[in-house]
Amino acid sequence: MSDPSSEQLEQSPDEVFVTAVLFETALAVVAIALGWALGPSAREFIPAWNLDDLQPIIEGIWKGTLAAVPMLIFIEAVRRIPWGPIQELEKLSDDQMIGALVRLRVPELLTISLCAGVGEELLFRGWLMGWIDQGLINLGVPVDPAWIALGLSSLVFGFFHPITKMYIFLAALMGLYFGGLLIWSENLLIPIFAHAVYDAVQLLMTKRQVARRSES
Repeated sequence: MSDPSSEQLEQSPDEVFVTAVLFETALAVVAIALGWALGPSAREFIPAWNLDDLQPIIEGIWKGTLAAVPMLIFIEAVRRIPWGPIQELEKLSDDQMIGALVRLRVPELLTISLCAGVGEELLFRGWLMGWIDQGLINLGVPVDPAWIALGLSSLVFGFFHPITKMYIFLAALMGLYFGGLLIWSENLLIPIFAHAVYDAVQLLMTKRQVARRSES
């Protein structure tokens, strides 16, 4: 017999979807509010919508989508390493939160992934990295503040995903990658779409794995 209290705590798929979208959207709102209150504005790194010149936006989308490929290959290679902390990552589909997410429909997973890309990149790369960089410039540090800001913001990004120690480490590495994309391109749409596409592929793959296990 199942525990009634756990059933009450379990959210329906609709509740999971709304909660995830609201949470990721809230991160975007926080990023914009912090940029307004403390500077710099994350919106400075997003190309302006201009019907006469959509090239920066189109470029951000396709380059961001392609930028997800190296991460997907890297993570797939890492998952094949026969080491305990890495093998624990394979059990994440049994986590209650992940399990709730993979019950969602494909369009819902794609929506959540896009919201995560927008919200988390606006906050961690668009605002936090720029805020640290600006602060270090004001302090007059003798080294390039952009790289310190990249490292510190990536570390915070890693601890924002406290699922396992290995997950924190890998998330921090991804933060370095996303931040590097922004430094290289100065177009926040590239890390946004790289993040969104990566999340979408991972969620869809996990959903497929869970479905296969339930059928066997």
